[in-house]
Amino acid sequence: MPAAASEPSRPASRFSLLFTILRGGLAGLVASWAVELVYIFVGSNVHVVAPGAVYRSAQLGPAELERVVRQYHIRTVVNLCGCCDPESWYLQESRTTCRLGICQEDVGFSACRLPSIHSMRQLVEALDHCDYPILIHCHRGIDRTGMASAIALLLHTDAGLSEAREQLGLRYGHMAAGKYGNIDRFFDLYQEWLNGRAHTPALFREWVAREYCPGECRAAIDLLAPRQGALTAVAGRPSGFRVRCTNTSVKPWVMQPGANAGVHLGWMLSPENVEDIREGRSGLFDAVVQPGQSVELTVALPPLQRGRYRIQLDMVDEQHAWFYQTGATEPLTLSLEVP
Repeated sequence: MPAAASEPSRPASRFSLLFTILRGGLAGLVASWAVELVYIFVGSNVHVVAPGAVYRSAQLGPAELERVVRQYHIRTVVNLCGCCDPESWYLQESRTTCRLGICQEDVGFSACRLPSIHSMRQLVEALDHCDYPILIHCHRGIDRTGMASAIALLLHTDAGLSEAREQLGLRYGHMAAGKYGNIDRFFDLYQEWLNGRAHTPALFREWVAREYCPGECRAAIDLLAPRQGALTAVAGRPSGFRVRCTNTSVKPWVMQPGANAGVHLGWMLSPENVEDIREGRSGLFDAVVQPGQSVELTVALPPLQRGRYRIQLDMVDEQHAWFYQTGATEPLTLSLEVP
């Protein structure tokens, strides 16, 4: 008669059961995160920021927008992509808000740069004077939407800076890495300006209205020679002129030899009434220019044909933005004549 099969020991059975439970729990966790990622990056990404007052989402189609508006009794849609006429999504959104009898505020921001001074002031004005409840959105409802949601909390609730900054978190799809970290830098600059003081809505409004400087992106550019009259050059020969660039920002300029990183002086040259733009860089060397310091640079131009030319000069942070894009600096425009 064959021997009976031995039963598994109790410790082995318990280990197998525990392993099964853990594997099932891990599978459930992965599945829930997968669903959440789809909701954030593909879906509507709708969240409550301040109950009854502020809500956030991705860019919604007409049917989904109407559903959210009716569910939360939205009175104003704050669109952070700016006026995008004639883009179809923008026309659909505008028609939907008009049909529903609610307001729409269009304020343009970049997800990759420090906020423009002018756009930030426009946003604060909109948040201070629009009808609530509001729905804030950009494209995916992640970076720009997180920034504006945090600002809404700073302006109209008792939330502190740390609590408001939670709107820029993984929960909503935001990662403070690479170019997307510039939005986080905006709040770092505010915290530095507070210098140990506790945040208040009044202080934030004062900072935005009078003190906000987009990091290193502010400069004064002055022509050194010739000091008067238009620039001139000899046809067919290289030419150049000298300028003084003063760091009027709150952060140092880190200049580097390569044109793909660091702060440099950029120039754009074009013949009058002709769309033929040439670009170049000056200041391709290692240097650190502290706030309040200046650096003198030569703008070297290629050989040119006879005619009149327009030159625009602006500083550029190669991994971030041209300074004019932050609203902190106006490019210096010069005329060049090649007789």
